Amino acid sequence: MERTMKKQWMRCLAAVSLIVTMGTGAGTVLKAHEEEMAGKSGGGISRIHKVIPDEQIKNKTRESAENGQTLLDVSKGDIRITKDGAVGGGLEEDETRLNSKGYWIIGTTTEHSVKVEKDVKTEITLDNVNITCSQYDCINVSHAYVTITLIGKNQLFCNSGNKSSGDFTYAGCALAKDGMDGQLTIQCQDAEKAGHKCDNSCGSLYAKAKEEHLDLCAIGSTLRGVKIPGDAGFSNFTIKGGNITAMGGLHSCGIGAACETEAVGGEHAKNIRISGGIVEAKGTTYGAGIGGGYGTKVEGIYITGGSVKATGGAYAPGIGAAKYGRTDGKGSMEVKDIKISGGDTVVKAIGDKTTSMPGIGSGGGNGKVSNVTASPDFGFQGYIQDGTSEEDYTFVEGTPFKEETAIEVGKFYTMVYFGPYRDTNEIEKDTKDQIGANHVISKTGGEGFTKEQLKGLTKVTGKDETGTDFDTSDLTFTKEEQIQAINAAKTAGKTGEFPLTFTTPNGTETTVNVYLKGEGTDAAQINPERMEPTIGADNFRQDTGGEPFSEEDVRRLAQVQGKNKEGTTYPQDEFTPDAGQLETINKAKTLGKGGTFKLTFTSPDGKKATVEVVLKVYDETSVNETTGEQIKGLDIISKTGGDAFTKEQLKDLSDVTAFNGSGEAIDRADLIFPNEDQVKAVNEAKMNGKTGDFLLYIETPAGTGITIHVFLRDRGTDQVRSTEDGTQRGSLGANDTVQPTGGKGFSEEEIRNFCKVKGKDIHGNSVNARVDEGQLKEINEAKTRGVTGTFRLTFSLEDRTGAVVSVTLTGDHTVSFDPDGGDYYPKDQIIVGGRTAVEPKEPGKDGYVFEGWYYTDEDGKEIKWDFDMPVHQSVTLKAKWKKEPADTKTTETTTVKKPKKKRETGSWNYREIGRDTKENRTAETGDEHKMPWIFGCVAGLTGAAFCLFMKKRIQ
Repeated sequence: MERTMKKQWMRCLAAVSLIVTMGTGAGTVLKAHEEEMAGKSGGGISRIHKVIPDEQIKNKTRESAENGQTLLDVSKGDIRITKDGAVGGGLEEDETRLNSKGYWIIGTTTEHSVKVEKDVKTEITLDNVNITCSQYDCINVSHAYVTITLIGKNQLFCNSGNKSSGDFTYAGCALAKDGMDGQLTIQCQDAEKAGHKCDNSCGSLYAKAKEEHLDLCAIGSTLRGVKIPGDAGFSNFTIKGGNITAMGGLHSCGIGAACETEAVGGEHAKNIRISGGIVEAKGTTYGAGIGGGYGTKVEGIYITGGSVKATGGAYAPGIGAAKYGRTDGKGSMEVKDIKISGGDTVVKAIGDKTTSMPGIGSGGGNGKVSNVTASPDFGFQGYIQDGTSEEDYTFVEGTPFKEETAIEVGKFYTMVYFGPYRDTNEIEKDTKDQIGANHVISKTGGEGFTKEQLKGLTKVTGKDETGTDFDTSDLTFTKEEQIQAINAAKTAGKTGEFPLTFTTPNGTETTVNVYLKGEGTDAAQINPERMEPTIGADNFRQDTGGEPFSEEDVRRLAQVQGKNKEGTTYPQDEFTPDAGQLETINKAKTLGKGGTFKLTFTSPDGKKATVEVVLKVYDETSVNETTGEQIKGLDIISKTGGDAFTKEQLKDLSDVTAFNGSGEAIDRADLIFPNEDQVKAVNEAKMNGKTGDFLLYIETPAGTGITIHVFLRDRGTDQVRSTEDGTQRGSLGANDTVQPTGGKGFSEEEIRNFCKVKGKDIHGNSVNARVDEGQLKEINEAKTRGVTGTFRLTFSLEDRTGAVVSVTLTGDHTVSFDPDGGDYYPKDQIIVGGRTAVEPKEPGKDGYVFEGWYYTDEDGKEIKWDFDMPVHQSVTLKAKWKKEPADTKTTETTTVKKPKKKRETGSWNYREIGRDTKENRTAETGDEHKMPWIFGCVAGLTGAAFCLFMKKRIQ
């Protein structure tokens, strides 16, 4: 009974103490744990720890995307888009009205799908969607009018159907469109932009049907639809852009009509259009890459742009109708109206080699094919390759052609593409020799051209009077000095236009130009056997102010030029300057601001050349309104210390420029410093290593003047020395700084201000110096943890001009001691950052030997503290004890003081403790520590009284 009452009394005391503590209203409370203690009778409080209340966070569901489309998440449920709006997909409530701006879909799922109902017209954005379906379709837009815009990487995997037979009930598609009505368009985000050409940065769609399952198209109609009235067939499908990959299942095509569409459903594939994008479609056995599966008729495939690769499976062409495997005649295998056109369109169509299928055509033979043509745009010529690979081919008869030409191929690898004529073509009337070649556009600098490269880059070709091509070795350079001049200029980094003349063995000549540009593609790095598009443009500098630049202006000033991979020179107006960059340049120009700006030109095939546009502005300008005389100059930035400036150096560094009232330049030598004391003050400060901002007045002989600044800084560019070698470079200056540790880290702008950073580019325009992100991160990590010390920080300009300063963090740290059961509790020590702590008296502990004070480093390793080590952050040192051997007779604690190790010069790390507060220190003496004891006693007495009261009631 007594033992039970003791446990009950202890529980009551704990409960009352805990209630009183919670009554303080603190956000963090103490929780007592009452457990049986090993080797003890009764209960007790075994431990107390802090409990922090959970923060209540309200999750707000985003209901619409930035473009106003309704946001739907397929991972949260099936999505159905009806004439009354969207249902499911994580919506809290079903829509009651169709969103005219469309629907933005996200999410990953293996359970849900997307369907747009009949006659619904809508826009859908797929944003990194990933859907895997095992029944029906990942996305179904049958009988609807849908435009899908691709953002990021989208993947649709259809695993429905089975391996043994066609499933007319559940078989589906990755992206399904059943029926001859409706419309489906797929595009990238920039498809509507003029001149846009897709690359790998455009949104993508990877649509794949399980290859071993029968009758699953990747993008097309479904097998289950062929038996449903109105659902058979695939039509009105367009690709405008994006990276599209479509991999069909067995007996099905990558893009097109399902197996049995014609034989069972009586319909076919019709009106498939590709005007842009990068498209790859692959069928399997009895499935074309693009067209129809298992004998299904194909009518109308129009490819007017983009890059297309279509590969058929066994018994199927790359583009067209697959073979029909039965003898009932229900699969016609008819192919008609396939038209490939354009200027930069590239189509690769690969039929099955083992079953002798053509690249473009029908599994039923050429007799099933009609009106299949290639047609180049105006100014281009067409090429049709018929072969076994992209390298092993022959051109079909009539290639190159400039009129619509029938595509009649006999081998399985067909390639159709277009290109312009050579830049220069010469025909000698008497000998009938022909020779043609292209201009070369290249970035200057680097290695020169070899003769073989120049022949390859110019694509020089020639024919004799019989039309036989001359061997390339027979087409020679007429003037060796032309090649020498080109290479001398290129290796020296010069720009310009250089002639290059070729001749046939019979003396017929043609001359092209080699254009060396400041920026763009280095044509000397191109392998002529694997030609690439090229672009070139020159940097340019203009005075700021006045009217904005037009696109035509910047094209002309940059002299932008370029070619496609076939060597065709683009008209200058087809190069697009970056609209945002040009707007930024013009905003600065019209406001009279200066600076160096990037301007990127993009060719029609996506090649880019980024030039520098310099708008020059002077820091100080003065105009005499009476005489019209003007003077302008730049501030000077320099590292302090070293030699003084000469007056000539000050003039040159300030780039001081003056004009008389007639607009004629005033000789710089005639400009004067009327205040000699200013020059003296600048030079005395510099020679004595002082920093500061100094004024310097410069004027014309007629008295029109400006006041510039000379900024002297601790670190950076010594402008006296920088002018000695004549090299043009930027200037940079910055000061060392001392700042208190703790609190938030420095922003880049704050640290620039603290270090008083000043910078100018090589043109004299003021620029913001870049901050070394890694070093600033290290400083900020130390600062936010309250660490002290001195750190390096590097500022730099684009031309690698640099200034390395010292950032010193100062502050106090607390060194606390935990005796871990020892008989002496040392006081906390407040240490100025960088100084050492004082080793306290060693504690004792019965049965143990004191081994020293230890801390735990960031890797969790216990390391003995060296009291000669400077303190750079707060730390808790814990006594380490070693148990005395069992046969030790004395009961006194002995300590062995080990000799101190030689102090290491390396850095040290240890776990951070929080900023010291009264709550997390051990109380010792002083009035400020009495209240917790009084409070505890009151709580204990209250608990005891409560328990006695309860005991009497029980009795």
